[in-house]
Amino acid sequence: MDPQQPRTLRLAAPHMHGPDVAEVQRLLGVADDGEFGPVTAGAVADWKRARGVVPASRELDPLERRMLLGDVLLPAVRLMEHWAIARVGEEPVGSNRVPELVALAERLDVLPEFARMGYPWCVFCAFLAALAADGRTAAFGLRRNAFNPLYAPELLAEARARKYGLSLVEGEDAFRGDLVLFDWNPAAGDPADHVARLVQAPAEGRVRTVDGNSGGAGVVALRERPLREVRAFVRDS
Repeated sequence: MDPQQPRTLRLAAPHMHGPDVAEVQRLLGVADDGEFGPVTAGAVADWKRARGVVPASRELDPLERRMLLGDVLLPAVRLMEHWAIARVGEEPVGSNRVPELVALAERLDVLPEFARMGYPWCVFCAFLAALAADGRTAAFGLRRNAFNPLYAPELLAEARARKYGLSLVEGEDAFRGDLVLFDWNPAAGDPADHVARLVQAPAEGRVRTVDGNSGGAGVVALRERPLREVRAFVRDS
């Protein structure tokens, strides 16, 4: 086979290897050892099921790989993971200013009233990462202000109404990159208090996420929480 031509990735004996496999693995959030084994094949099938790719098989042909590379949510969560690893946060601490996010917001033509804030606010951070990956929903919020992109309850309301490319997703269908809306105190009033992106599908009663403005320290961070704290899963485009 011509090494320059995309190939169909599938389980084989021996397992297929290569940088194309590692690229797929990085997007899907599994170990990027470059080996297309059962874990990677399962992640491919989960992505297909979550994104409505039919059939939801465990292989990835060249067309499906282009769809994977074009999935806005996967580059968005990858960027947020990069911010978490780099400990991107307020400088100085307590200033509500995150220089890296301010600079990115200005480059992406975010509305000045949002770009100047520089907050590592949870929704702002999640949508800014999506906008960097050409997300349509993020553009509605951060460039056009069609809905308030800094307010978690409004995000939930728009998802319930299926507006601006937002929709609710059942927990069993939630996948890497989807938004997670948390409700710390259901009796307190607001239906949602915090927003993050899923790092991987919920499992064993837990959700692993990457969050902006996490833990009161004003940083982007990787977190793990009980599934019972989740109010809703939301998909944005």
